[in-house]
Amino acid sequence: MSTLHTISKPPSSGLLNSCLTGVSENDALLFIEDGVYHGSKFSPDLETPHYLTLFSLEEDVMARGLNQSTLSNINIINYNDFVDLCVRYDKVVNWF
Repeated sequence: MSTLHTISKPPSSGLLNSCLTGVSENDALLFIEDGVYHGSKFSPDLETPHYLTLFSLEEDVMARGLNQSTLSNINIINYNDFVDLCVRYDKVVNWF
């Protein structure tokens, strides 16, 4: 069973570390709201298992003054892509 995990809080929350204890090989991470800071060069190094696909919501990235050049190894997606991800994965877990 695959899971899309959404992270909405900034790196200082420690939420990503909690999430990573429950991820498996077929899962993906989507950073939304202040969670988009996880992939920013302005935050501590993002360390996730190599098998996870990472996404950030474009509107949240832009609203925080970030862009593709300030994010590393993150796929930027729009709201339509977000809906597609929710359908593609068996379940969605929101970490907050």
